[in-house]
Amino acid sequence: METEFAGLAGLIGYFNKIKLLESIANQIAEYGVQCGNATLMDYIDMNCGGIPEGEFTQVVDVSAPMQFLAMYTKTAENRFAFAVTELLKMNASFLKVLENSCFQVGKDMQIHAVQNADKAFEIYNDFILDGMPGEQTKEIVSCSDSKIVWKKLTDTHEPAWKKAGGNLNVYYMLQKSFVTGLFDECKYAYYIEDNLTFSLFKL
Repeated sequence: METEFAGLAGLIGYFNKIKLLESIANQIAEYGVQCGNATLMDYIDMNCGGIPEGEFTQVVDVSAPMQFLAMYTKTAENRFAFAVTELLKMNASFLKVLENSCFQVGKDMQIHAVQNADKAFEIYNDFILDGMPGEQTKEIVSCSDSKIVWKKLTDTHEPAWKKAGGNLNVYYMLQKSFVTGLFDECKYAYYIEDNLTFSLFKL
């Protein structure tokens, strides 16, 4: 029973990451609507679908959770890519607005203290949607108390950005803003090299 509960808790945590990315995407889309693109939300709904409102057990069939989580993951990734790409088509200068917004969303998570770099990496994985539960998408290169470095084994975000006709580099710029905000009070820095090598380190 304990193992089963741990598994369910992990799936709920993963579902929360999906909902976070979807929430950010919807905020971006709503901003686009306010800035004059009245049909933006409809366009995203039509091209990406949506995720039903409700808690994990209300919108996921617990007898086949992976099928639902895979579908919702794709939806959230697509909605984010489409929302960002369409907003930047309206005005490229919106990129700074998006960076500031993602930073603030991360900061609002109120991570006040981190014991070490390994714990920082754990927190990072609690918030960043990157592959399905159990899927190995990254490999740790080195780890000390103050710094952890990892490489991506596969890019789980690229399909959504290709579908949206967007620039994958923009995803990583916004991810960096979010993670920087997430660890702002802990004084941890986040560095991305060529969208392949990533590190978190104590300042």
